[in-house]
Amino acid sequence: MYLVIVGGGKVGAPLASALINEGHEVFVLDNDAEVVANLQRELGMIATIGEAASVRALQDAGAARAGALIAVTDSDEDNLAACQLARTNFDVPRTIAIANSPENAELFDLAGVDLAVSATDLVLANLA
Repeated sequence: MYLVIVGGGKVGAPLASALINEGHEVFVLDNDAEVVANLQRELGMIATIGEAASVRALQDAGAARAGALIAVTDSDEDNLAACQLARTNFDVPRTIAIANSPENAELFDLAGVDLAVSATDLVLANLA
């Protein structure tokens, strides 16, 4: 499956690597040139500089043919915007986002993000 990952940092880079190892075609969009250069060097994959909330950047990343968009930046606002743009402008069938602030997870659900993952909530759920 062709997947667009928005954010190539601490979560995005290992996620991209794992997905590539599973046979997926992955494209990473990040606003940091150094992050993009590291991804290209380490994974031998396609990555480009761009903003999560830019229709043009998502278009250039191939969102129109993506089976899913996964937003894993450190900004809940950018993650939500990327998922909404992917759904409304490119008809991406599945959107997944990290909710860095647990209180935003419900907002992601209300906005139509298919899966909002909160690390805090995952840890709390597994303490019992």
